[in-house]
Amino acid sequence: MSVRTEVLLWAQRIVAKKGAAPHVLLDIKAEAALDEAQAAFHKIARMAHPDLHRNTLTAEELETVTLAYSRVAAAYQDFRTQRMQSARARAIKDADAGVTVTRQIPKMHTDPPPIAGSVTPASQASASMSSKALVYYRKAELALRRGDLRGAVLQLKMAIAADPQSAFLRTALAEVEVEVGKKP
Repeated sequence: MSVRTEVLLWAQRIVAKKGAAPHVLLDIKAEAALDEAQAAFHKIARMAHPDLHRNTLTAEELETVTLAYSRVAAAYQDFRTQRMQSARARAIKDADAGVTVTRQIPKMHTDPPPIAGSVTPASQASASMSSKALVYYRKAELALRRGDLRGAVLQLKMAIAADPQSAFLRTALAEVEVEVGKKP
């Protein structure tokens, strides 16, 4: 059987399964893992992506293949969404059952000086940062551990750009810049 015939038969089967469950269109088990769905979708894409057959099919045939492929792509996205939501629901259910997930936030190598008369531990200040600023802050900590003061300054400046309201980050930057000034 030629590739053209195989793709057209596949497309007709998929179009005929209008309203079918995502796992049926992907030709996988209902309880399949996300990586199995991805592998199935990639296999279909290698065989039946409309761009692969643009020059070998008539306009009507290409429209059928495109419709079938779009349904399979939508089914894959639906399957992924279902799996992601069920994974989140399990995580919440586990948390409700008493399983506690803790997140350790590393501290700077030295605590920042007091801010406006109050002492704020590094973990509390970093917990109040935006998630993007926290990523840069952690990269700055890694740079400090390696002894790369200039890299730490750059990462702290990026953190401040992500969270301009953070006095903690500005204080940490000032502290590192003092250290940079001390180095010959």
